[in-house]
Amino acid sequence: MCCRTGKGNKPVNQNKLPASIGDILETVFKERGYDVVCKEWEVVSAWPQIAGKYIAKVTECDRVNKGVLYVKVASAPWRQELTYKIDDLKESILRETGCDTIKDIVFY
Repeated sequence: MCCRTGKGNKPVNQNKLPASIGDILETVFKERGYDVVCKEWEVVSAWPQIAGKYIAKVTECDRVNKGVLYVKVASAPWRQELTYKIDDLKESILRETGCDTIKDIVFY
């Protein structure tokens, strides 16, 4: 009796149910590091909920690069005020999106 072999010529478990495409994509994303990128972009798109309506009115979150979130701010006084809220904002990021790779926030 001939059997199929998988990677490394190991026998393939023929009784195993096929994996769902979602499970396959999740595995590929994790292996290639795309899951981190997706989580970081989730932070950018969820910025109004993360920051709250007052801060969201005067800011625009536009990118993440190497764990640093970059946020445009309407004025220098707001930029100064927001530097005091970095820890609170990082906690909100974690709570709202589950992203734990944002290590700093730069307001400009």
